Amino acid sequence: MSWLRPHRRRAGTSTTEQGWSAEDVQTLEKAVGRAPSVHNTQPWELTTSDRTAVLRERSAVALWQHDPEGRDRRLSCGAAVTNLFLAVRALGWAARLRRGPEEGTDDPELVATVTATQRQHPSVAEGQRYRAITRRSSYRRPFHEQPLSHVAREALLAAGGAADVHARWITGFDEASSVAEMLGYAARVHRKDRYYQRELAMWLVDGQGGVDPGGGIASEDLGTEGVAAVGLTRSQHRLPDEQRLAEWIANESIMVLATATDDPASHLRAGEAMQFTWLTATSLGLAASVITQPLHLTEVRAGLRERLGLPGFPHVLLRFGYPVPVPGQRRA
Repeated sequence: MSWLRPHRRRAGTSTTEQGWSAEDVQTLEKAVGRAPSVHNTQPWELTTSDRTAVLRERSAVALWQHDPEGRDRRLSCGAAVTNLFLAVRALGWAARLRRGPEEGTDDPELVATVTATQRQHPSVAEGQRYRAITRRSSYRRPFHEQPLSHVAREALLAAGGAADVHARWITGFDEASSVAEMLGYAARVHRKDRYYQRELAMWLVDGQGGVDPGGGIASEDLGTEGVAAVGLTRSQHRLPDEQRLAEWIANESIMVLATATDDPASHLRAGEAMQFTWLTATSLGLAASVITQPLHLTEVRAGLRERLGLPGFPHVLLRFGYPVPVPGQRRA
């Protein structure tokens, strides 16, 4: 999941003289457009009026092989909610967040409504996270060997626990081995699935069949080394040895995000927490990437829940570390 381009203002977006200024709307749209989304599809619609910003899910944006249940689409929308909230705070307003449709209304695609209530300066931490929105990117290579400090790990853990989400680190070689087994299994399943591989190829920027103008990923942005090699897996990719994969996992800082239930609202909450944690990492000078695709398999989610003793359903694995500088590095 990664951002592609600023979200363009869609038909129906409006402001009043007492509402958002044109510059305010541009700030909100830019922040939302920088949220990570599955295959860069940006599966949301942002509208504004008065001092309210409304985010809706575009459920018509469907990846039938990669995301048949819409899990990643909802994670993407949750990430956009985090960016929207921070942008309202950065504009100097106290923000009231309401998730989902109002009681008694029928608007199933309504994700969240953020309303500016009164003038209020953002906190230092909010300002840091907001400024990190434009710097956040996916780092799909092995990290520098320097480990994260205890302070950084605690800050990320606290951020991951936002929005009623359970966050915990993968610790010890036994847990790393369990995760490696699950990720390796998922990678083998998807590598052999010709329908999945065909859809993935169509969404690659340089893939055969072209790419929808509203999304797409560059083939060179797919991870082929280390833990990232078992994220989005192509048929020609060589999968890492499971023992070696377990060693990589044990040496990295990898967090799992889980929720008590496994419903659409929980997916959105997990997406909020994912982005909140990612922006926290970026503000600390860390690199990060997410792994979600293997968790689309029911048996992988169940296996991780059982082997890690999770109190709920896992949705996201987040990798954190220090980047290894590469000349001409591409942001993704």
